[in-house]
Amino acid sequence: MESHRPDRVADRVRGDLSELLARKVHDPRIGLVSVTRVKPGDDLRNMTVYVSAFGADAAAKKRLMEGLRSATPFLERELFRGLGIKVAPRLCFKLDDSIEVGGRVLRHIKEAVASDRGGDVGGA
Repeated sequence: MESHRPDRVADRVRGDLSELLARKVHDPRIGLVSVTRVKPGDDLRNMTVYVSAFGADAAAKKRLMEGLRSATPFLERELFRGLGIKVAPRLCFKLDDSIEVGGRVLRHIKEAVASDRGGDVGGA
């Protein structure tokens, strides 16, 4: 059962980070952000946090990452207090563009289907 602990902790970190970013971090650079997944290290000491800012341009994404780097010490402290683990996690934020890539792929599929049918691309 212990082998599932990293997954449980990662799920908890994802939920707690989402809550902290929405309610306690007031940095205007961060804005609307989704924590898409958390990948824990084997020892739970290091955690890679994947975030998405759907629809944001490159400059907004750069500001988002700067804001997250600035908020990282606060977020690490808050997580350590809330998780009840022995060692404070170190967070490394990375942009997750999978939602945007998926949207582009879906749009291309719809365009191809419409082209095959000889009609317009409809709906979203």
